[in-house]
Amino acid sequence: MNNFILLYGEALDYPQQVSVDKKGKAYYKFNAAVERESGIIDILPIVVEEDTEAYEALADIDEKGEIVGAQLLITGEVRTRNIKDKLDVSVRALTLKEDDDYKGVTNQVVITGHLCKEVPIRTTPRGILIADLVLAVNREDGSHVSDYIPSIMWNGTATRAKDKLRVGDCIEAVGRLQSREYIKDLGDGEKEPRTCYELSVNKYDLLKTNEVAT
Repeated sequence: MNNFILLYGEALDYPQQVSVDKKGKAYYKFNAAVERESGIIDILPIVVEEDTEAYEALADIDEKGEIVGAQLLITGEVRTRNIKDKLDVSVRALTLKEDDDYKGVTNQVVITGHLCKEVPIRTTPRGILIADLVLAVNREDGSHVSDYIPSIMWNGTATRAKDKLRVGDCIEAVGRLQSREYIKDLGDGEKEPRTCYELSVNKYDLLKTNEVAT
């Protein structure tokens, strides 16, 4: 499996239908609050497809009690799509269950993807080095579609990535999916608050280099 995410957190709202595919299947979205070890809360969008294991589990929770406030253990994939020139990032839930006693990792992502662009390095006002990457992850459902997952690396991991990684290289990255608020400058003095979602990479392994013959 080249795209895996595990989350444990609290459902913040009731699932709302957001789309219907060409086959007539509906998709429902809700937000979950996932706490880091540091205590910071990431608010992450969860999408559930109709007539799947995750959908049936969610319906069962709704029948027996209340979805909002439920502590959920979710496994699935990180998915992306472009909507009106904006990258939409979400978690496609494949399994889901209510669990009040879970004590394990609350946010872990393991993906295998190809580097889409050269690795730039930037420095935050606090002097932290950050590398921004985009990883193309091929879906394994036979659709021939790829998810383009925005990712970041920090400090030493960032500088090593800039030195070693090239466009087309295939890596396995391990980290967490996080949310981040920022202000988008729209020009003419107009600004808009937005939320982005990105994979914060803790470590990676280079699986295959993109060697170009000379």
